Amino acid sequence: MKKIAFVCNVAYPFYIFRLGAMRRLSKEYQIYCIASADGRVDDLRREGFKFVNVDIERKGVNPFRDLRLLLRLYKIYKKEKFSYIFHYSIKPNIYGSIAAAMAGICSFSVITGLGYAFSEKNLVSLVVKILYKFVLIFPKKIFFLNNDDRDVFIKNKLVSPDKTFTLPSEGVDTDFYAPVLQVKASKSQFVFLFAGRFLWDKGVGDLVEAIKSVKEIYPQAELWLLGMIDKGNPRGIPEDVIHSWEQDGIIKYLGETNDVRSFIAQSDVAVYPSYYQEGVPRFLLESMSMEKPIITTDSVGCKEVIEDGKNGIMIKPKSVDSLVKAMMRMVGLSEQERIDMGKYGRQKAVQEFAEEKVIRIYLKTVSDCAKEGGILK
Repeated sequence: MKKIAFVCNVAYPFYIFRLGAMRRLSKEYQIYCIASADGRVDDLRREGFKFVNVDIERKGVNPFRDLRLLLRLYKIYKKEKFSYIFHYSIKPNIYGSIAAAMAGICSFSVITGLGYAFSEKNLVSLVVKILYKFVLIFPKKIFFLNNDDRDVFIKNKLVSPDKTFTLPSEGVDTDFYAPVLQVKASKSQFVFLFAGRFLWDKGVGDLVEAIKSVKEIYPQAELWLLGMIDKGNPRGIPEDVIHSWEQDGIIKYLGETNDVRSFIAQSDVAVYPSYYQEGVPRFLLESMSMEKPIITTDSVGCKEVIEDGKNGIMIKPKSVDSLVKAMMRMVGLSEQERIDMGKYGRQKAVQEFAEEKVIRIYLKTVSDCAKEGGILK
């Protein structure tokens, strides 16, 4: 059986973002997941996927460690003789693309967001851009999740425009994330839900400041935070800070979960005030698919999913005042107005961001490469 490899810095994005595509491709190919091991490895193996543990450091540039990563990937690629390889996240995209070229294997790069490596001007950012410029000549195609990111790469001459393609996000399973009947524990509470990695750049700090002001006018308002404390990210919010917010009664900390649906169902509004270099935030798509109105920023990745006043409210990035006004406006709307916003969002999710659209692109990409011989000559 022919093999396809998916390569990322850690395992959980395979299960959270790409499970549908991998399941579909597994009907014809043996799927390999190559990444640093985390809590999702057993889930991937239960799906019948092979998992190969490779230690991939997410931050910093250490030439010796990065060379070891390149050689490790090359040995795996050469041994397994993959037909195709999909790379995600910075280091797999850089060193994996080189390793695939050395092994003569057709590879594809997926740029899922620019992240802090592009938002900050420092030595690491400069090195990443230089490396991208030299290695993105190797992949057969480079995928982006939004046109802004694609334009940044083209403008900086990091990639040839004719090799690029913009995906409609990474897709959302609109059947799995279906609307459910109201299951709120109490009608007296009004819940704003944030789900994602706890980074300052995702506006979590702004949310905490905003909810203080909102509670002064609407004491029934609550802010629930759900997600991962990202200790490996330089912009991560320390765990003790999050617990202090909870102890002060500002937020309700929900920890991590394997299934966000019950929390989305219990919420009134999904709020995601990010100014991080997003691809397209999965949480917003999941919430829209479940007919929840959203609040998010007029920033890269987020603005792709929001139609101001139709499926939610768009706010200014890095503006606590704008966020407070949007949150208060949501509480002040009638229940029917919020329901209408949610229904419009569901329709938008189905028409524009359904996972099936992305899966068809993956299938066509592999099919087209197969027609050209697959293995690079």
